[in-house]
Amino acid sequence: MSSIEAWLAARSPAPPPSLASALRIGSAKGPADRALTEAACARLDQARACPGRVRESAFRLLEADALLTYACEAALDAEEPESALHRILVAAGR
Repeated sequence: MSSIEAWLAARSPAPPPSLASALRIGSAKGPADRALTEAACARLDQARACPGRVRESAFRLLEADALLTYACEAALDAEEPESALHRILVAAGR
């Protein structure tokens, strides 16, 4: 289990099982907030790839939302929380 996955597993309350499996982001390295933001942006790209009323896109959007929420939580644990939160906003708004 990567440190990012361990961080996610320690969250309370835990995500529902159907969402938890989708939030596994592998062995990402670096600060948790960056890895979570990158994973969220990837999910946003997947959602944007199939616009309209597509169920899979809705699921990717929900995953992105959860990952961005966790990224913000992780940013609060960073050495410079304001900088970390700013990076998240910039990355998500691209």
